[in-house]
Amino acid sequence: MNRNDKRSEIKKLDEQIKEYEAKIFKLEETYKEVKIHYNNIIKKVYEPQKAYDMSPLAVCGKETHAEAEKYKERIVTELEKSLSDTSEFLSQIVVIKEKILKEKKDCEDKKKALETELDAIS
Repeated sequence: MNRNDKRSEIKKLDEQIKEYEAKIFKLEETYKEVKIHYNNIIKKVYEPQKAYDMSPLAVCGKETHAEAEKYKERIVTELEKSLSDTSEFLSQIVVIKEKILKEKKDCEDKKKALETELDAIS
């Protein structure tokens, strides 16, 4: 590989590194935003719903109270499923980010090696 080829390859690696950095930034921003909403749903919806006391409905009859409890449990179950799916999504973001970081490091290592070769030629 001659000097110009090495410079060209370094330029391509720089572009790839910038692309990886942009992807990492977008993943981090997405993670932060989803995590904020996830935590808000737990705090403002899931926990209050799960803890809601249906016993005052007992004055309306045993059947009404039982139906209300079943409905509450259905809501809690659906919330748990959605929260679990969201947690899995957040985990996938972390895994993807780690893979991109590894690819970025590989590019940086190749770039450094090419720069070292260029310096040796000079």
